[in-house]
Amino acid sequence: MNDLRYSFSCIDFLNYNEKFKLYIETNNIYDIFSMSKNELTQLSLKTGILTDKLLKIKEFKIQTYNYNKYKNVELIDIYSNKYPYLLKQTFGAPIVLYCIGNIPQKQMISIVGSRNPSEYGKRNAYILSDNLSLQGYCITSGMAKGIDGIGHMAAIKNEVSLAVLGNGIDICYPECNRFIYNNLLNNGCIISEYPPGTKPQKSFFPQRNRIISGLSFCTIIIEASERSGSLITANLALSQNREVYCLPNLIDSGYNGTNCLIKDGAGIITDIGQFCQELKAIEISWKNLYDCKSSLGGNYDKEPGNSGITRESQHN
Repeated sequence: MNDLRYSFSCIDFLNYNEKFKLYIETNNIYDIFSMSKNELTQLSLKTGILTDKLLKIKEFKIQTYNYNKYKNVELIDIYSNKYPYLLKQTFGAPIVLYCIGNIPQKQMISIVGSRNPSEYGKRNAYILSDNLSLQGYCITSGMAKGIDGIGHMAAIKNEVSLAVLGNGIDICYPECNRFIYNNLLNNGCIISEYPPGTKPQKSFFPQRNRIISGLSFCTIIIEASERSGSLITANLALSQNREVYCLPNLIDSGYNGTNCLIKDGAGIITDIGQFCQELKAIEISWKNLYDCKSSLGGNYDKEPGNSGITRESQHN
């Protein structure tokens, strides 16, 4: 089965939304490797994916996963009970995750921000991450320089941090975060949708950001400029119906992206202690609303062989 998971994750001529549409419309997504031309044509009509693209899958040779080289890497697909539940409900979620360490079963909160933060940003990112992890939340980020790394390091000492990489899970990027990477290997969890050995590419990081926000019921933005990956993550979180909160900045600080988010309706953190207390109530009300939507069929949770998906649950 790992060979099929690995092979499907190696297909680069389908984007993540197309792969997720195939997951919705098939009893088991790996059946696609053995489908007839007629079956693939019918699948094209259901998904809107070009038939030529789907036919290329029949020509795609099943790859052999190198078990010996990547002994510490676990392949978890969207059918597994280990796959993060909240991410599974997110349209465009990766079908396969590569994982080192155990994916925490705790509720996750994403903390992202500037790669070149001020002392104000560093201090508050650390305090927030430390306090939230002590409350039992898993701090999730992208292991980038700056705020991401600070969030991880504050939480690692409480053993509750998860990093989502924009490259193969066996590659530390950026290299300057080797210390954080090694600490996550020992005391946290690292995941990626990209097969081991995949080198970082600029286009991978915006795609990675949808996983960071998709894992979390709340995303916190610290010192984001008006054109930054952090704002991409915030907008993804909003499109996924997640909570977004920002730490406010001076208007001439160069990090006015967070203030713009607040202006557009994002939550504002004015007192860290108070916010950490209120977040529990936010989590409960959010979870009750989400569970209510799920019970009405507004989710993508299904097992192989059971479609379990209503038309109302699908994105246009």
